[in-house]
Amino acid sequence: MQIRVNGAELEMFKNCDVYVGSPGTGQTFKKWSELDKGAINALEEIQLQAESLIRRTEQILLGGKA
Repeated sequence: MQIRVNGAELEMFKNCDVYVGSPGTGQTFKKWSELDKGAINALEEIQLQAESLIRRTEQILLGGKA
């Protein structure tokens, strides 16, 4: 999954790598295996939210309800 917004970006590949970068804080790279269960759960929730935003955007652009 890749997300870019206003100069910041998130790249997350489950069971592999996580990268986040922003002009204010710089770049952070982590291996999935380095993360504790709480971080993994939070990142999985972010991924679910991103998937929901994509579906909602599809609906908006295809003329369905938002």
